[in-house]
Amino acid sequence: MPVGPQIVILTHALQGLGGHAMLERLWREHWQPAGLSVQVQQGLAKPPPADLALLHVDLTVTPPEYLALADRYPRCLNRAVTDISTRRISQRRVLPDDDYRGPVIVKTDRNFAGRPERALALAAGGLTQLRELLARRLPPAWSGRLRDDRYLLLPDRRAVPDWVWRRPELLVERLAVERQGETFLLHQWYFLGRCDCIATLVGAEPLVTYEKRIALLPPHFDVPPALRRRRAELGFDFGKFDYVIEQGEPVLLDANRTPAIDEIGGERARLLAPGIHDFLPGRV
Repeated sequence: MPVGPQIVILTHALQGLGGHAMLERLWREHWQPAGLSVQVQQGLAKPPPADLALLHVDLTVTPPEYLALADRYPRCLNRAVTDISTRRISQRRVLPDDDYRGPVIVKTDRNFAGRPERALALAAGGLTQLRELLARRLPPAWSGRLRDDRYLLLPDRRAVPDWVWRRPELLVERLAVERQGETFLLHQWYFLGRCDCIATLVGAEPLVTYEKRIALLPPHFDVPPALRRRRAELGFDFGKFDYVIEQGEPVLLDANRTPAIDEIGGERARLLAPGIHDFLPGRV
């Protein structure tokens, strides 16, 4: 019989946890060796009993049936984070009639360019799959998708194509970048409970991505207080915030409740792992 608190990770029936999920690394490399009992629940059928659940559905908006599943447990991490769309997260939107003059970026409303939703549509089969395959063949003005999932950087809102304003799948933001000499920075704040760390990426272009980084700085811990307040407002227990510092203030670019890490992310996982004890019964 299991001894001590029981943990269950709730995942989508067509997704599972995935080998690159940070939760996979936390569970296998830290929680399980420390004696915690962890199960992964894929889908809605026969959910196991547990003292603590972690909601890990990799979609922009969590389907209501998975929220109902989360409600079966006495506590579920990230239950309050039901929507991480850009419209929900952004505080820098630009509208067609705004007076803002400056560079802008065209982004998707769905998180991660909507790739998880598209993968789910393909996996579902039937008409859902056919609609997805058709959308891939349509021009961006008809599909509402950015070519090759690349965000558009434009000098100002007047350069935004008319069709972008008409597509609910897209939105326009004021561009925020952080320079360091000839390079650019992107900060990634990982957190679980009271444990956290920041990984800073260095890039040669204004849009810094993990894939195109030219350097990765060692983990550090100087989290801006404004970001901590924003996390509380959005209800995150676990996740990752991407941000830059502009004129001394943090600008939140993206909020992710299902972060992934690669083979060099072990230090980040180690720093976050003890945070699970903030939520276990009798272990705070």
